[in-house]
Amino acid sequence: MKPEGFPAIFRLRKRREFLRVQNGGQKHHTRHFLVFVAPPASQVQPGGHTSGEELAAMVRLGITVTRKVGPAVVRNRIKRLVREAFRRKRSLFASACDMVWVAKQSASTVRYAEVVAAMDAMSRRISPRPTGPGTLPGSSAC
Repeated sequence: MKPEGFPAIFRLRKRREFLRVQNGGQKHHTRHFLVFVAPPASQVQPGGHTSGEELAAMVRLGITVTRKVGPAVVRNRIKRLVREAFRRKRSLFASACDMVWVAKQSASTVRYAEVVAAMDAMSRRISPRPTGPGTLPGSSAC
């Protein structure tokens, strides 16, 4: 597998996966997106070739862009930008988690640099923080 590829194992694909993350995950706001983050599902995908350890060690992405954001051309462009930013920045996420990026209406004018900045900020927010005098152990999002 290519180190920066985006195979199907890194995607949320089923409605129940999206709903699990959106209903049970933490919500983070960025300028153009709502980002829901949840720990990975404990069960291995049925019929998949991924072991439980491999599934627990990866970050998976789901993207939602509603028709309120714009026509199909705009919605598809937003999804391409988020996928590309995730593909390049996936290694920054230290802990395994599932993320759903929901585009706000302002995302119709988003540029790639803004999506990359949001992806960087999200990786810093949800990565485990070092435990020290002012932090609680286990206070990470995933």
